[in-house]
Amino acid sequence: MLGLSALSGWKGFFIGSALAQLFLEYRKKGLVGMKISKALTIAGSDSGGGAGIQADLKTFAALGVYGSSVITAITAQNTLGVTHSAGINEEMVARQLDAVLADIGADAAKTGMLFDEKVVEAVVDRLAHYRLPCLVVDPVMMATSQAPLLTQRGQELLRERLIPLASFITPNCAEASALCGFKIEGERDLYRAARELHARGADFVVITGVSRKGKSLEFCFDGQESGKITGPMLDSPYTHGTGCAFSAALVAYKAQGASDWSAVVMAKKYVTNGLRYGYPVGTGTGPLNHMASFYPGDLKDGEIASARAYSFKEWERRPQIKPVPLLNLIIGGPLCAGQDYAELAGIAASNGVGMIQLREKSWETRQLIETAQKMLPICHAYGSLLIINDRVDVALAAGADGVHLGQTDLDPQTARAILGPGRIVGVSAASVAEAVAAEASGADYLGVLVYPSTSKDCPYKAGGEDLLQRIGANVSIPLIAIGGITPHNTSSLLAAGASGVAVISAILGNDDPVSVIQEFGQVLRNWGEPDR
Repeated sequence: MLGLSALSGWKGFFIGSALAQLFLEYRKKGLVGMKISKALTIAGSDSGGGAGIQADLKTFAALGVYGSSVITAITAQNTLGVTHSAGINEEMVARQLDAVLADIGADAAKTGMLFDEKVVEAVVDRLAHYRLPCLVVDPVMMATSQAPLLTQRGQELLRERLIPLASFITPNCAEASALCGFKIEGERDLYRAARELHARGADFVVITGVSRKGKSLEFCFDGQESGKITGPMLDSPYTHGTGCAFSAALVAYKAQGASDWSAVVMAKKYVTNGLRYGYPVGTGTGPLNHMASFYPGDLKDGEIASARAYSFKEWERRPQIKPVPLLNLIIGGPLCAGQDYAELAGIAASNGVGMIQLREKSWETRQLIETAQKMLPICHAYGSLLIINDRVDVALAAGADGVHLGQTDLDPQTARAILGPGRIVGVSAASVAEAVAAEASGADYLGVLVYPSTSKDCPYKAGGEDLLQRIGANVSIPLIAIGGITPHNTSSLLAAGASGVAVISAILGNDDPVSVIQEFGQVLRNWGEPDR
């Protein structure tokens, strides 16, 4: 069995340093050097926080994009309605646009409340100058309380000059009726209105908030195809700002590169989730919950987990193990009984083990967290990563670099939603189907049992080198071979497609760990040489 005195004699090698360095630098520097999608809202301020600029910025933040704003008007507003409104000078509106777009820029933008014709003209002039990749026009003309939010001449200019710039236009039925000059009552009217708005210049028309046969639907027309995006009709008192949230979510998803139809579908899901998890604010019509996906307990809902994971999509850096093969030491179980895990991790990390996994299935949560918290700074001091086996809650509480999940644990998508960006999510896979599903759900690497394990009972058979090859042919993420790994079979596993090996017994159960480590080091160094 491996003792601390034996470990202290290791003359290490640094395997997996590229992977470790990538994540440690990432966590130190945050998102420096990364591209973050940027969204802009050009709209009025809602003092109650449920609609307008406030709702848009909350939506941008919830969906993982950087939000900028140009304020066109100020309203005195709460859940009972709008009591007063005042426009911002058109020159100031233009200067806000120039300040944002000349420096920060925007991958997509939206317009909301524009107040009057002078503001509309200023916005049209600057948007025509900057020619943004995507513009969503939310033609806000009247508050739910029937308070006018755009002058009559402003409405005319919106039709004549702003709609021709629109990538999307997202009126509700009342707004579409006002823009088209006829009342929308049936499906034929929806189609007619959508075609007319498209003819006025909007590339993609979405008429929102349509109620049909107990369903809520968005009627869409892209110039060629029409379609209905349906969802449940929710009897919710928290509907203030739904139109703003929908158009802002559409902007966020387009900024992240979603296709037109996908962006509409996801925007509707975002609003639906906000309605389902609304909360009471004020004594009137409260707002939807813009941050629904970040509330405890909501991640049990698949729609919430999916939305939250998507919002982190651009904020992740996946580990790039190749071309340096990785040595992963799993600490835990009978071979480590009675030893100080933090000291054990320090000796391993200081001698070049690139990734250390804490695996104790019978420990209480508190003991796991405290042990991981002791191991983490020691691992980081030597450039190694600390991964927690199975327990997403422990990884989150301890601040570990990631988690390794089995097929019966949380799915990778939910784990990612809980852990957030910058953490590693590894998944065990015993078949091509499991591997493909894990990658699709956001796994960063796969653990593949190749030979029978002597450290634990496994519910599935070892797949050998053939399984490695078949999985490698169907996924693009790194594969870590585990189970019965020795220095003598490592080369054949690397040749079969493994990006590294996870070791337990060969090191922790050997009377001469130094020689075993040296053997692993020689094999991995040789394989990582440039001529291979």
